[in-house]
Amino acid sequence: MGRKTDRASAQGEQSRRRILEATFEIANELGYEGTSIAKVSERCGLPASSVYWHFRNKDDLFAEVIQHSFDAWLASLPRSDPATGAPPAGPVPAGPARRDLLEHRLRATVAGYASSPEFWRLGLMLTLEHKIDEPTARARFRRIRQDMIGRVERWWQHLLGPDVVAARPHLATQLAQFTMAATDGLFIASQAGDDWDLPALAGLLAAGLDHLATDALARPPADPEDHP
Repeated sequence: MGRKTDRASAQGEQSRRRILEATFEIANELGYEGTSIAKVSERCGLPASSVYWHFRNKDDLFAEVIQHSFDAWLASLPRSDPATGAPPAGPVPAGPARRDLLEHRLRATVAGYASSPEFWRLGLMLTLEHKIDEPTARARFRRIRQDMIGRVERWWQHLLGPDVVAARPHLATQLAQFTMAATDGLFIASQAGDDWDLPALAGLLAAGLDHLATDALARPPADPEDHP
């Protein structure tokens, strides 16, 4: 009985993966509106009843596609990338060492976008469409985005060191948000088909972030009452 149960479980997981991969392919070809349960069923070779057995509806299916593709993308990144949450060994003073570290991390992030752009394209598509009929999928992507910003913020906190974080508690948050916004821009540029040198642009972004951090640290700490 145990072997039958294990076999059925493995077959169910295989079917689920086929459905997710088929949905992912169609969504990147036709977008959210162009994707239907019927098309997914045809692409994966399973009946529509199997799709509905695994997923309540199209919104639930897309939410799982977002999560599945994010997990695959995150697993492909080098562990030194800020997106993985792996922090630097400790505070790094301003100068060539910090700039080189930033450039290394940002080049790795941009390379990750370039090698597997589908997750970000799909998530941004859901975010920018502002539809009201896929709340679960859009909410899942936004939650993942917040998690990503939190990872990058923790990376910046380690990079700046506890003394700086204590004196300027909002600096790591702002640098993390700016890092994400800038890398979003690089991703969109890469998808526009322009012949841009993304590694070189990642180097310029690293220099800019290093300058922003240095400039912020040169100014007196803001009054805590200015930040409720």
